[in-house]
Amino acid sequence: MRPTVRSRRLGARLGTYRRQSGLSGTDLAAQLGMHQATWSKIESGKTKISPPALALAVDTLHIPTGVADQLEALRRKADEPGWWQDYGDILSEAVQMLIELEADASWIRTYEGEVIPGLLQTHDYAERVITAVAPHIRVADIDRYLELRMKRQKRLSEGMRLTAIVGEAAIRQQVGGPAIMYDQLRHIVRVVREHDVTVQVVPFTADAHAALGDSFVVIQWPDEADPEAVYVDGVTSWTVHERDGVIRSYLHAFASVQSQALTPRKSLDLIHDVIKELR
Repeated sequence: MRPTVRSRRLGARLGTYRRQSGLSGTDLAAQLGMHQATWSKIESGKTKISPPALALAVDTLHIPTGVADQLEALRRKADEPGWWQDYGDILSEAVQMLIELEADASWIRTYEGEVIPGLLQTHDYAERVITAVAPHIRVADIDRYLELRMKRQKRLSEGMRLTAIVGEAAIRQQVGGPAIMYDQLRHIVRVVREHDVTVQVVPFTADAHAALGDSFVVIQWPDEADPEAVYVDGVTSWTVHERDGVIRSYLHAFASVQSQALTPRKSLDLIHDVIKELR
């Protein structure tokens, strides 16, 4: 079983409470009447935990009632099919993982040096990016990819916070031509006005920063007890980082690039200037 994001979050939180209790995985598994290997897979999200087993673990680890309710909700949601599974025939594992990460997120911080982030892309801009990055994609699948990308953006109207930092190249390169880029930049201004979205631009005059040459997404969930995750997607590989040390490195990189970016107000001023140039 490939761990889902929700099952991994559930397992990580159970592991945290186990370590706080001073129990080893072997000791806890024995008290729960299961093999240590089974409990290890539960903590890694690779095996589902049954309602009775979760209730017993909650009791054994003295997990507070409010937290126990959250864990049970995660257990139920881990079994629910996501809307994105309707696109399973065209979804890469990397994109599926990113959408799962976004599904329950309360705050997403993203850095892109040369491309407008997917959550902010217009239909026409996204179509040009998708066809350029994947030139051999079947024509019949292009519309489904675009539909999928537009559905991801619904999270912005559901209260999710987005902080997007982009390089100046992302707002100046005329992807699809001046008309498409004009509409794309106006869309960014509109989204910032209507949703909990902040966009900052790193100008060409900025100094070097810790995220130079990189792009990544930091995902945070509503419950502060949930560890953050970092999604990194490259041309040939992708990774989801969940270890504290690695996450701290990416948070430092995000803070570093943000320190070189224009303020949100000045960033919008620059975007407006580019819009005027494209008229």
